[in-house]
Amino acid sequence: MNEFDKPLFIREIIKTSHDMHIKGWTEANGGNISLRLREEFVKEVSAFEPQSDWTSLNGSVPGLANDYFLVSGTGRFLRNISLFPEKNVGIIQLDDKGENYRILWGYEGGSRPTSELFAHLMTHEVRKKESKGVEHAVIHTHTPNLIALTYHKEYTTAEISYILWAHHVECAVVFPEGVFLLPWMMAGSYEIGRATADAMKVHRMVIWQHHGIFASGRNLDESFGLIHTAEKSAEIFIKANILGGVNSKPDLERLQKIAENFGKKLNPDLVKELNSKT
Repeated sequence: MNEFDKPLFIREIIKTSHDMHIKGWTEANGGNISLRLREEFVKEVSAFEPQSDWTSLNGSVPGLANDYFLVSGTGRFLRNISLFPEKNVGIIQLDDKGENYRILWGYEGGSRPTSELFAHLMTHEVRKKESKGVEHAVIHTHTPNLIALTYHKEYTTAEISYILWAHHVECAVVFPEGVFLLPWMMAGSYEIGRATADAMKVHRMVIWQHHGIFASGRNLDESFGLIHTAEKSAEIFIKANILGGVNSKPDLERLQKIAENFGKKLNPDLVKELNSKT
């Protein structure tokens, strides 16, 4: 890949990783990105000579068999992707059972896909099915205000979803399904990947308590936008409390009307739980 003639998907990950960095979401080697390549890009990369043998995923994602992914590298700094994409990201191909992967390009200098690879792939498998193939991009990052909320108190999924809906009403339109809050689990483990993917059957964002957030979207712009909107709402909530407390906010009924005005519907299970507490 010529430095001055990068494919669109490389240019997209460069922009997204830069945007994440300037937002302060990617300290050191924090955060990771994966993109399931669209058919037009698969035609471009499938002719690449494999750069590695097959490596076991230590699990199976049959719904992604033979798929190709652009994935950030383990131990790499996302802010450096724009400088050296060939060192900090790579393209991998899954085998026909979704049990192994091999590297087709990138990870120069001895790197490999992110340690959260299987969490990404399990999420991709679920969201590919739930979105009927529309969603292609997964971002995991360390958003400070959303993380701070998980230190504030032991919220439930319904409670934290209402906080985000109510403190920036765009949230009721952008993610009416709410945001799932996953209690602390060990990062990089199969267990956190499985729990995240299970939550993604309903939600497009999962907050990892004391750690960060996972988000899935049609493309990197949408995944970034979901996180950006939720993070902005968390920031508003925190600032309002610094000013002396939240003394004025829309109730659930108003939020439902806002969502309906844009053809959306707030998650009925979360609404039911919230109404039971009032």
